[in-house]
Amino acid sequence: MAEILEFDKKCQDLKSSRDTVLRQRKIEALRKIFQCTRCMLKCAKCGTQLETEMQESSRYATPYTFCRNCYDEYQEYRERIQKEQANPKYYWHNNTWMKVWESWLDHQRWLDQYRQSKEFLQLLQEVEDLFKK
Repeated sequence: MAEILEFDKKCQDLKSSRDTVLRQRKIEALRKIFQCTRCMLKCAKCGTQLETEMQESSRYATPYTFCRNCYDEYQEYRERIQKEQANPKYYWHNNTWMKVWESWLDHQRWLDQYRQSKEFLQLLQEVEDLFKK
């Protein structure tokens, strides 16, 4: 009978360690999504640390926080999409460059949609419940 109790204890210990690993994965997933992808202190596109003056002197609204260079590029991309500017400012801002911006913006929109999905919101709730315990 004592051996069975030890087996049960082993099962409980194994379950507890699996729960701990799962909890750590959930927390890490949220950390990456919130801390890394939406850090307000770095450029959303290139990841460089932002200068506070740039944020204050922005004339145009942007969907994401950009450094000075990425902000200028985004404005050119937007002007070219809206046909306000026919020729690129720089020769390397070619059609492929336009597609890079388009695909990056699409990727960001999908990330935003993912953050609003019921599954992601469920994950948030589960992690919040873990911290309440």
